[in-house]
This record gives sequence, C-alpha cells and structure tokens, in this order.
Amino acid sequence: MKYAPHDEKISSGTGVNRSEKDEANTIKEKVALFKTLLLNWAAKLINIAPDEISDRIDEGLRIAGRHFTLDLMLIEFAEDGRTADMTHVYSVVDPKQSPPKDRGYHCPWTCERVRRGETIVMDFLPHDLPPDAVTDRDWYLGRHYRSAVVLALPSSSNGLSRGFLIVASTTRIRWTEDQVDTFHSLGEILSSVLEQKYETARIREDHEFERLLSEVSAKYINLPVDEIEYVARNDFGRLARLLGVDRCVLHLMTENKERWVNGVYQWERYFAWWSEECAESGREEDQLINHEPASWESMQYLVNRWSNGQISRFTHIDELPENAGATKALLSTLGIKSSMSVPITVAGSLVGAIAVSTVYSHRSWPDDLVSKLRLFGEVFVNALVRKRSEASLRNALAEVESLRKQIESDYTYLKEEITLEHDFREIVGNSNVLKQIILKVKQVAPINVNVLLLGETGTGKGLIARAIHDASNRKDRPLVQVNCAALTPALIESEFFGYEKGAFTGAQARRPGRFEVAHGTTLFLDEIGEIPLELQAKLLRVLQDGEFERVGGSTTIRTDVRVIAATNKNLEKEVAEGRFRQDLWYRLNVFPIQVPPLRERVEDIPLFVNHFVDKYSKWMGKRFNTISQKTMKALQGYSWPGNIRELENYIERAVITSQGEHLQVELPGKGDIREAQMRSLKDFERHCLLGALEGTGWIINGPAGAAARLGLKPSTLRSKMLKLKITRPGTKTDG
Repeated sequence: MKYAPHDEKISSGTGVNRSEKDEANTIKEKVALFKTLLLNWAAKLINIAPDEISDRIDEGLRIAGRHFTLDLMLIEFAEDGRTADMTHVYSVVDPKQSPPKDRGYHCPWTCERVRRGETIVMDFLPHDLPPDAVTDRDWYLGRHYRSAVVLALPSSSNGLSRGFLIVASTTRIRWTEDQVDTFHSLGEILSSVLEQKYETARIREDHEFERLLSEVSAKYINLPVDEIEYVARNDFGRLARLLGVDRCVLHLMTENKERWVNGVYQWERYFAWWSEECAESGREEDQLINHEPASWESMQYLVNRWSNGQISRFTHIDELPENAGATKALLSTLGIKSSMSVPITVAGSLVGAIAVSTVYSHRSWPDDLVSKLRLFGEVFVNALVRKRSEASLRNALAEVESLRKQIESDYTYLKEEITLEHDFREIVGNSNVLKQIILKVKQVAPINVNVLLLGETGTGKGLIARAIHDASNRKDRPLVQVNCAALTPALIESEFFGYEKGAFTGAQARRPGRFEVAHGTTLFLDEIGEIPLELQAKLLRVLQDGEFERVGGSTTIRTDVRVIAATNKNLEKEVAEGRFRQDLWYRLNVFPIQVPPLRERVEDIPLFVNHFVDKYSKWMGKRFNTISQKTMKALQGYSWPGNIRELENYIERAVITSQGEHLQVELPGKGDIREAQMRSLKDFERHCLLGALEGTGWIINGPAGAAARLGLKPSTLRSKMLKLKITRPGTKTDG
C-alpha cells in the first residue's frame, strides 16, 4: 500500500518544488543525462581486471548517487541463500562511507520479495511497508529513509538472484517509471559485474584445486607409510583453506568382513582437520569418534547414505530429515552449521567418506564440488589403505622368502610366464613394486583422467599404458599410439591433429590426426618430453577443452580422448629450465605412475628370463630343459642399463647361440658367463654406477639424480667416478 497525506508534498527527487510539468521535464532531462553517464561507465567495464571489480562497482554507485542526490546500497546474498550482506554503499551525507563492520542486512520481508524477482517501489516510508514487516520498518526508520526503490539483480547463469540494489532518499519522492527503468539498467550492469566477480572466483578456485590435486596425487605415490597420517592431516588443512571451510574429515571403514555389529557400522580410523579457531570442537570430536565407539551409532544416517552411493549436504542443520535426529544432535554438539560429505569407493566397495563443514557461517554446496571431494578422498583413502595393508604384505613376503630358502639348494628355474591377474597377462613379474603399479593401474583405469608414466627407457611403460586401457571403459576401441621421439618437429603437429588438402606441399588429401582417430578411446603419447615447446600450447588446449583444428583448416573439431603419456625425462626439471610448459605438466600429471628400472626388480629377472626363453625357443624350434642357478644369479647381479629391452636382446642372442639343453648367456663385454660371476668388486661397483648414470641421463644432483638413486652424496659419487675413470660418452679428456 502506498499513500501520502494531503498536508505533505512528495518531491520528484530534484530537491526543488515545481509544477508537475516542470518536475516531469526535469526528471526526463536527468534520466536522459544519466543514461549517457551510465554508458560511459559501462564502457569501462569491458575487459575489467578481477582486482578492479570492487572499485568499478563503487564508481557506478557514486555516479548514480551524485546525479540523483540519492543513497545507493548493493546487497549480496550469502552462500546459504537466507542471509544477505551489504557490500557496497554510496551515501549523500558521507560519500566516502564504507559498508559497516556488521554488514548483515536483516530485512526478511524485503529479501523474500527480491528472491521472487519483484521490484519494490516505496514512495512513502514506512507506511508502504505492511504491518508484519517489523524488522524492515526498523531498518529504514533507523536510517531516516522516507522513500526507496529495491531492485533484484538476477544471475545470468541460473536466473537466481545474486543480490539486490537499494536506492533510497531521506525525502519523499514519487518515483517515476523512467527513474525505475533507469535504475533497472544500472542493476542489469551490476548483475553482469557480479557475475564476472563470481565467475573469476570460481575459475581461480578451480585452478588452485587442480594444482593442489596434482601436487597431492604425486606426493602420495612413493610417500613412506609412516608419514602418511601426518601429511594427510596437513593436506586436509590445505584443501579446507582452499574451499573456505572450518573442518575437513576422512572416515575410513574397517576392512573386516563383519563391518556391521549390532546394527552399527564400524569405523577403523578417523582423521580430521579443524581450523585453529575451532580447535576445541576438534578435540571434542576426536574424543567422541576415536575413543567412544558408542557414538558411531549417531553416524548411521550418513553411513546409510554413503553405503547407497549417496552424498549428504545441508546449508542449515534443520534441513536434515527426522530420521537423522542422532546425527543432527552430534553435529550440533560440535557447532557445525553447514556440511557436505561424499562416499569413497574402491572397486565398487565403500571404503570411507570425506566431509567438509563450516562452523561460523552457513553456506551452500555446488554440484561441481562433489567430484573434487571424491578425487581428493580417493587419493587419501588409497594412501591410508596402502599403509593398512603393508603389514600383512610384509608378512606374506617373509613367508615366501622362507620357503624360497628351504628349496634353494634343489631349485631349478622352469620356463613360465607369470601373470599377476587375468586382466594383465602381458605384464611379467611378481615383485612388490610391480604389485603396487598394478594396484595403481586398477585404481586409475576406470576413472577418465590423464595418466603420466615415468621411468627409464626399456622399463615397459608401453605395457602399463595398454593395461590401463584394457581395464578401462574404453577397451572396446583399440589403443592409439604415437611415439613423439620418432617424429620430427615439423611432422608432430600434422600427426597429432591431421591436415587439410593443400595445407602444405604433398598434402594431396585430407588426413585425420591421431586425436581425431582416438575419439572415444585412449591415446598413448610415448616420449611426451620430446614435443617442441611451440606445440605444447596446442596440446594443452586439446587436453583442457577437447578442441583442435587440422593443419591448414579453420573448423574446430571436438574429441573425447583419454591421454596416457610416458617419458624418461624429469619433466619437473624440464619445466624449471623452460623446456616444458608448467600448465601442460599439471594437466598431464593428474595421476603419475613411476615405472621402476629392472635393477630395482631383481626378483623379477628369473621370470623375465623364462618368459623370453620360452618365447624365442618356440619361435626357433629349440628346447631348453634348465637354466643353471649360477647363470640366473649372474643375470641378477648385472645392472641392466637398458632394462627389460636389453635383457630380452641378450636372451634372444643366447637362444640363437646356445647348443644342447642348457642355456648359455654372455653378459655384455664379459665373454663367458663364468667371467661375469667372477667379476671383481671394483667391476661390480663400476657397473652399478654406470647403470644409475645412464638411467638418469647422467644427471648427478637432485632427487631424481644418480646420487639419490644410489644413496650417495653427489660429491661421493663424483669421487668414485674419478677413481673408476667413468666419464660421460662424448666428453673430452686431456691426453
């Protein structure tokens, strides 16, 4: 309801009493002039830098406030959608006034209508407010406002209101349609600016998340198990600070078959990070969960949802249903206001859940946060499961070693191809490090993320890539492979992206590239470190957006490709020295797998020997009944700088040259195998050093250098090289 008593005139906002006709003309003139000012201001917002957004909003309010002699306030809804904060203010009385320390805008009647997209025009305050708008009435009276217009600022992405604009005056004003339309124009521009502000914040958070996920994923691959819990809690804190939450928790289920006891799901461990301000709540939760198992019953509402693969999230705790009473009571005790939890599964079985919560404010939880939390949860859970299983694995290996020693004197190596599981028939070996690689293959294969295989030449990275593909949901299509090292820089681009007819001399017909051919399947990029720097930006675009153009073409082609890359280079070092793009490395390094050299898989050498002997003896029509134990030990004592590929070459040669039923193997440069068995300690040391140096590309220093691999100080390694007269091939020496 809007009305004005007969004894009080309502002005037009110009500050001067005139005839209605003069007032109308004045308003039209001011509105027309303001449109010009608005256009000039809007032009400044094109390509605005993120750190300038706040200043530009203040400028827009100031222009409007000065022109119409009015107060303007920008109110933004908080993440919970219920409360609102005053973020920008222009006051006629105090033009330099900042938003108050208590920015909260507590006017429920106004907020409710703005959320519905209404425009509220009030010529005569407080009488235009209904009797039940008590809080709103007090707010306007407390600031001596007599007239106001409130306009919603909808989001262009989802249509929901980001906030609203209040235009107010301490004098009576009869707002004209032209004035209200003008303020709507101002509001539409402010909506766009706010959209840019939120989008910029989202992009920045996504970038920081990808960087953190890449770093954390790489860290846990080879992290010692006794450091996992400490590092995990620290990383929970990094994730929580990035997401702006007060609590980050990981629940780990027991691996016992009897998980349900008296109807209650059993936890094995519980890991939590709380902000420093919430340390007391953290201690209370730790006491309840880890030391009072009876409290587990309170978590059953959440566990039931996790067991069914469902997430749980609420902005206000009263959003939890009636059957979650015990959970609500527990979370209320801890002071939690908003929370979201995501189940973590491995091979279809629930192994835990990750949860984030706020204590000091309410917030909403967007859908894209689910996948982020799940990725982080899988990294942490896999690390903790690895620690949990190491003790049983160590016992099993000890038992195997004991059995091996009992039969060592009568042991004869038989020809056999070893298969860890039926899914990985081509991968030979039974060592602990290989089992860890197979575990990682199983973890990452069903998830459509990029994989980076790291390791020396000849270690079998191609087989690992094929194993990942064969265990993925893309296995029905063939694996597409590109050896980047075999292509010249001029050919790589056309090989990757294809070319149009006439793109260059010899391009007589259109040819699709490997990324186009690999649509819907997996692309294996071997020796990725050999890609020229100028092509890396185009590769990054395909990995990020799934788009590219053929050479000589302008049509954008979309492709759905899962990339597995491999390299024998230290890409971190390549990035530091400017030969490899850092953003491309982040994109490739989502899930790195380190493939160890053969010298670190000595126990697998007999299996490889038997595999290759069987392979080549069948091909050549020969038969070998036994391989002597001395021969096998000598093969295990050699460093194999060429890794599995070098071993295969020597076995193939041995099958060709050996006579009779006994395989005779000659190690490189040593003639008969007996000479290899009798090598001096000095020769053995020389072979070890050469193997490490060649395997690291003759890099001595750094975590990936030969010194670290040998467990020596760089100065010690250099001293031994000098003593043994070891020099890098091609290095000039005096004399």
